Amino acid sequence: MQDIFLFVQHHATLSTALVIALVLLVILEFIKLKQGAQQLSPALATQMINHQNAIVLDIRNTEAFATGHIVDAISIPLAELESNYKKLDKSKAQPILIACATGQESSRAANLLMKNGFNTFILAGGIRSWKEAEMPLVKE
Repeated sequence: MQDIFLFVQHHATLSTALVIALVLLVILEFIKLKQGAQQLSPALATQMINHQNAIVLDIRNTEAFATGHIVDAISIPLAELESNYKKLDKSKAQPILIACATGQESSRAANLLMKNGFNTFILAGGIRSWKEAEMPLVKE
């Protein structure tokens, strides 16, 4: 223990940098917890769809949805979600997997749905990561 104090005295700058890095890591973890919805990889999302009958909610605009979407996905663009989320009321007991283009917009939709009693998850990386994982898309 005495060696630690001696190290801190001799390397104050390095010790301060370590403390700052640890504080930032703790802050980042709290931010992740506050976001609410858990992010799932395409593989975990597929398991949730297959084994827990998760509903896929695609929040991209209708044009993007038509170019390719996850099988059986429901399309409600993010701009319309606040007024149309009641379409999902029958499915409150099921997990809802939210997909957007890149994973950036999904947290807004997840927070809205969570406030209204839905069990939400986010597709990490959005449809882009789904494509990169070579998962199937349905085109209209």
